[in-house]
Amino acid sequence: MKKENFITIFFSIFAIIGIGLLLGGGFWLFRGISFRESAAEVTAKIVDIETYRDYDGELHHRVYVDYSLNGVTYRDMPLNEYSSDMYVGKEIILFCNPDNPGQTMSSLGIYLGSGILLLIGFIFALVGLIPLILLARKQLRQKKLLTNGQILYATVDEIILNPHYTVNGRHPYVIYCSYKDDYRDIIYRFKSNSIWTDPGEVFPPGSYIEVRVDPKDYSSYYVNAEQAISQKIVDYT
Repeated sequence: MKKENFITIFFSIFAIIGIGLLLGGGFWLFRGISFRESAAEVTAKIVDIETYRDYDGELHHRVYVDYSLNGVTYRDMPLNEYSSDMYVGKEIILFCNPDNPGQTMSSLGIYLGSGILLLIGFIFALVGLIPLILLARKQLRQKKLLTNGQILYATVDEIILNPHYTVNGRHPYVIYCSYKDDYRDIIYRFKSNSIWTDPGEVFPPGSYIEVRVDPKDYSSYYVNAEQAISQKIVDYT
């Protein structure tokens, strides 16, 4: 698998998880709001809070409440939520399903759970989508330069490993090259994308390498190394 494909898949997974969480949080919120609109509002009193630990030793709480609906009192009804400000004797507002009085939900249950999902989903989607968008823009710009860019033949100055970027324990290579415009007496320096096959076998220092530039703005460029390397070296590592 090419490293670029690995990176695309990696960030796509983040994006998919994020979008899934956003959809889940949105559905939770929509369902909660719909439930609230059709539910009856009741004042419930907390009558008991059980504290227990699960198999992992994590602390949990189970809350029980009393409330009345349509002249009927429901006692010791479990509440499927808990917050640190709850205590025995506290009165809270609940929304109760008239057709199923045991089904209740508070504003906390409606908005907190969905809000957490939406927040986590937003973060995951952001982490995944931003690199994918930047990568797509970069590839589009490179394709445009390969099609319409002006060709310069720059001299390879050096090839180094990029220590700030690692995939599967490997660092990519980067080519630094320069082109001298004798007419303007200006030297332009360029840097290649990350290359995962040692380019020194095709472009040793002192050799020439093709650089595609925007003739109106040399800062928009593409060092065309990968295509030439792929034609010379078949790398299965």
